Amino acid sequence: MDPSTVSGLSDILNPWIYGICALISILTVFCILGFTLKLKKAPNTRIRDKILVSAGVGLLFWVTQLLFYTSLRFSVSPDWKNAIFLPVFIILCYILFHLISAGKVGRGKSKKYAEVCIYMTAALLAADYTGFYPLYADSMDFNIQLAILTAAIIAGTVFSGAQLLFLVLEEEAERTALYWSTAGSILIGMGLSVLPYMIIFSVLAIEDQHHPFVLLPYTIGLIAMTALEFIPSYYAYSKLNVQKEEYASLYQNNLDAVFTLDAAGIIKGCNRAAVLMTGYAENELLGKSYSLLGTGGELGEFYKEKAVSGEAFSAEVDVAKKDGTVFKVIASIISITAQGRDKGLYAILKDMTEIREAEETIQYMAYFDELTELPNQKKFRMMIKELTVPYTLVSICISNLSSITELYGEKAGEEVIKSAAGMLAKNLPPGSLLAYTDTSVFSLAITGKRPEELNKSRFFELEKPVFFKDTIINMTVAAGAAVYPYDSPSHDDVYKYAGMALTVALEKSTEKHQVFSSKLNEDYHRQLYMENELRKAIQAGELNVHYQPKFNLESGMFNSAEALVRWSHPELGHVSPGIFIPIAEKTGLIRSLEKFVLSTAFLQMKEWQKAGYPFKRVAVNFSHYHFYDDGIVDTVKEVLDATGLDPNCAEIEITESSMIENKADTISKLHDLKDLGIKISLDDFGTGYSSLSYLQELPIDVLKIDRSFINKINTSSQSNAILSSIISMARDLELEIVAEGVETKEQLEFLGSLKCPSIQGFYFSPPLPAAELGDFISQYH
Repeated sequence: MDPSTVSGLSDILNPWIYGICALISILTVFCILGFTLKLKKAPNTRIRDKILVSAGVGLLFWVTQLLFYTSLRFSVSPDWKNAIFLPVFIILCYILFHLISAGKVGRGKSKKYAEVCIYMTAALLAADYTGFYPLYADSMDFNIQLAILTAAIIAGTVFSGAQLLFLVLEEEAERTALYWSTAGSILIGMGLSVLPYMIIFSVLAIEDQHHPFVLLPYTIGLIAMTALEFIPSYYAYSKLNVQKEEYASLYQNNLDAVFTLDAAGIIKGCNRAAVLMTGYAENELLGKSYSLLGTGGELGEFYKEKAVSGEAFSAEVDVAKKDGTVFKVIASIISITAQGRDKGLYAILKDMTEIREAEETIQYMAYFDELTELPNQKKFRMMIKELTVPYTLVSICISNLSSITELYGEKAGEEVIKSAAGMLAKNLPPGSLLAYTDTSVFSLAITGKRPEELNKSRFFELEKPVFFKDTIINMTVAAGAAVYPYDSPSHDDVYKYAGMALTVALEKSTEKHQVFSSKLNEDYHRQLYMENELRKAIQAGELNVHYQPKFNLESGMFNSAEALVRWSHPELGHVSPGIFIPIAEKTGLIRSLEKFVLSTAFLQMKEWQKAGYPFKRVAVNFSHYHFYDDGIVDTVKEVLDATGLDPNCAEIEITESSMIENKADTISKLHDLKDLGIKISLDDFGTGYSSLSYLQELPIDVLKIDRSFINKINTSSQSNAILSSIISMARDLELEIVAEGVETKEQLEFLGSLKCPSIQGFYFSPPLPAAELGDFISQYH
């Protein structure tokens, strides 16, 4: 080819087709880089996906070759037999992706970097030279200089492109990786687009090898290669600057003091925290020995033996400020290593002052009560174990603290506790201990005294009024005591026994100061045993119901019966209701117990109705604890529905004690029960408070005269008059009247003279099991 005949670039190639070749080359490179990023995220990409992407990229290479032939103005046209190169390109692309994904690549993987670069350079040169050989085999004039230049440009482009690729693979930010991938694709694509022209000029005879149009492809290739070499360098430089800024930020903004030392222990740098910690200015620290800060030689010994050898270590040491103040720090010494050599040390100092204060705070919170600042239970039990002299341990409880808190608020409750702590601490005997060991409970260990020697007025002082804002608050207290080593040589047992005595005191209506004794211990555990046995008895069905009939004097027939629960224990035998009913009330078992009685009595009433017994109703006693249960009405309705008993055949007996603390709520629930159709009976009338006013307020149907009035019949004129008045008043109020506890004929005759309608008592029948009561009724009639 004679370049002198060439007047323009269009005489050598078609610029439009070349432009398309360049765009396809850029697209090809972008696909390679994009798929490489995918391989980074999903290193276990399936072989099928690699083959499909390789086929697409190989096709783009092949199309670029065909378009190149078309762009030339020489007497060359595409040879479609070159289609054989399509599978070759696909294989070459697959091998490339395999090399990239075969191991983690990066700047630290020089061997993998070299493998990829050499392969890509060889593959590109071999593919293009092999592709041109069949076309110009007869007219080839190999130009060694241009061939070397071509190989150098391609190698430079490939090595720079691979470096950029590996940098992009290390980039965590996807947006940054895409940005640099796009820039690299454009430059690599430009370099690859002129590769065919450089190769064809290196194998054809050209008269003027220095003609501008001959050198143009090489010039474009060199520009692309140079720019591509700049991008990775600039990219790496930018990343390095970011890392430096991050390091500087970590160094300067570190909350701990950081010193940079050389191998001799001379301070070469420090951060702001170091200046603040030591009180020295930065220029006063630089160039000085690290021993400037030490108050002893221990850090120097560590420095010599460990730090210089490259072993990181930490030690608690004393450090002196500029003003001479000495404080504790944790010094961490870390070797600075670069290029395999020790360059110096980092000394990181953490001030232990705040940590120690935090530890002390945690320690305090673990062993002391925040409100009273007294030892807590854990600390108190540790303290009493250190006592070797006899002492009395007293547990004191503010029994109405929960009521105070509910009524006046938490602040009032806290004020009461603090006031109580102050009162107890006042005039405490020497050697004694005071602690706040539980909610509303104080514990005292008073040395050298027995409970009978204690001045109980000390404890009664707690019941003096406490002033909170404009309110006067009164405390009620209970106390329990045990003696070491009289009650036990174990401090833990003495603490437990005092708590046991306090529990008993809280349950007592009188004698709010209890001292532990063998009898108290026995009674306490007996009650626990009974509670546990009662719980099992309810679950196992050991309880049964007896019935005491009520006799109507006017009709001469039994008209109803009262259901009374009985407990026959397999070992203890018959257990009195006076024992187990209070236990059930205290423990909350009364609810399940009464539900059992309700169900049993209502079912029995259904049986009596079927058998034709004359009973109109069956009565069940309700404990006043039931009326603290918001679901009591629903429970009764549930039992009625389950048994199918007509509510008019059911009667609920309540006592006046139900009214004392819960009057309004109790009356409301009684109205709800009466609305169901149930009869309401007031038991033990005359023994409570404000009995006459209750007759107006309560929705009652039946009035039961207490046995205490019956027992006094004919003992005095006053007793007879009171009984007569009660019966007369009840009749005027149109209430049914039942006199309970009738045991003698004399009592029966007197009640008959007063025209008392119904009688209940042992004179007619004691409480009997359902079967025996049935036989009794049958015999009576």
